[in-house]
Amino acid sequence: MQQPVPTRIALRRTPAALGAVVAVWGAGAVPASAQDAGQARSSSLAPTFAAEEAYVETRGRAVGENGGELITRLSPGLRLSSRSGRIQGSLDYAADLIYRSGHEDTKGGEVQHALSAAFVAEAVPNRAFVEARATVSQQSISAFGQQSVDGLQDNPNRTEVASVSVSPYLRGNLGTLADYELRADAGLTRTRHSTADSTNTGGSFVLKSARGGSMFGWSLLATQQRVDFKETGTTDNARLNATVSVTPMPELRLSASAGRESVDEGNGTEKRTLNTNGVGLQWTPTARTNLSIDAEERYFGHSNRVAFSHRMPRSIWTYSLTRDATGGSATSRPVTLYQLLYEQAASQYPDPAVREQAVLDFLRTAGRDPNEIIGAGFVNSAISLQRRQDLSFAWLGLRTTFTVNAFTSDVRLLDSTASTDPAAGEAVRQHGYSATLTHRLTPVSSINFTGSRQMTFDTPTRAGNDLKSAGISLISQLGQRTSGQLGARYTVFNSPTDPYRESSLTGSLSLRF
Repeated sequence: MQQPVPTRIALRRTPAALGAVVAVWGAGAVPASAQDAGQARSSSLAPTFAAEEAYVETRGRAVGENGGELITRLSPGLRLSSRSGRIQGSLDYAADLIYRSGHEDTKGGEVQHALSAAFVAEAVPNRAFVEARATVSQQSISAFGQQSVDGLQDNPNRTEVASVSVSPYLRGNLGTLADYELRADAGLTRTRHSTADSTNTGGSFVLKSARGGSMFGWSLLATQQRVDFKETGTTDNARLNATVSVTPMPELRLSASAGRESVDEGNGTEKRTLNTNGVGLQWTPTARTNLSIDAEERYFGHSNRVAFSHRMPRSIWTYSLTRDATGGSATSRPVTLYQLLYEQAASQYPDPAVREQAVLDFLRTAGRDPNEIIGAGFVNSAISLQRRQDLSFAWLGLRTTFTVNAFTSDVRLLDSTASTDPAAGEAVRQHGYSATLTHRLTPVSSINFTGSRQMTFDTPTRAGNDLKSAGISLISQLGQRTSGQLGARYTVFNSPTDPYRESSLTGSLSLRF
């Protein structure tokens, strides 16, 4: 079974709730192609290609040209997958060759790269491993600059961000007493049109009670991390933490932790050392319901992580809350749509090869691009404190799928004195929601209705903005290895500095080899 090609579409802001759709698959049968893929082989190498032509009409723009523009995009790519042997993982790469004509200030060509790669190599069987990750994506430089739905139009507030990380580690056990893991981390992030470059180095050591069905457990964790931002300087963080847990019943696990943490933000302030403590809960009353809560006192205040999901025969609810420090190549990687769906489908498809093919089949049927970025936000220029909530609902019918997602986000620099931006200490608050309705017209064709809104709120010194978009697309399988798509979209961007209204018509053709 050949791997399907990523299908390019005009709407790139994907609702996170789409990830929940895969979880609903557990209520039905595994797609036949997924079964075949798992039985036939677990490694593959396939070239991909997509061509897209778009006509975009822009009005109401205060800066730049208004009027019509023709945009051609050619997207050769490559997909590599290995789900067996000593090296396992996947690589998905596409080069978007974009040519614009119609506006003198944006006329010409541009190359945008999209890469999502993650591999684990087993250097010594059951003992030594090397984990490597790499991403290349298009992200907003600032939440207060011009926002766009996809990368077709020229946008001065968009930049290409590349991140790579390597993590060798040793894993083993001390007889029947304990398990251990010793890990080193190194990574870097580079941006094309921004100064938010960073490097990340560190390591960790974990010693925990041996696996088994005992009621009580324990673990010791030591970590060290250094994040060096080109613009704002270096932050060092070191932690030592001890955790004890109790499992009074199979579906409930309780934990408590205590430790010490030191942080040096490298800006002339004194190094801080303080005590940390936390509690945790994991509750799985049924195979369809899961709740986890972790709360901890850190150097920046409270750190919270809440995750809840409840799956019904044809629908699923998910909720997540995170309040934590973020920044650097190891902690702020963008997540692609494929990665999100792949992780969501783990419980339904334990076999990685079957899971991968099932996710790719779903994306191809829905006309979605595996490299779409989910919740990338904007480029981080320093260690930041982020509080984010996501609420999602997905319903999967026999021929109709409906997903909706809402989010809130609050991001602020932990060390505002490290930045030369006078507004660096202000919080960036964003709210948004999105929805997708997919209806299968025939066994080989479907129609998609999409809508989204993202609001960035004003601060005392910066004006916010509001991006709204609605679209419709028709996807059809034209042949065994060819699919086509027609789409239309209307976008409104409200901003005191660069507002615009945009209408677009797109047609695309995708090939899989």
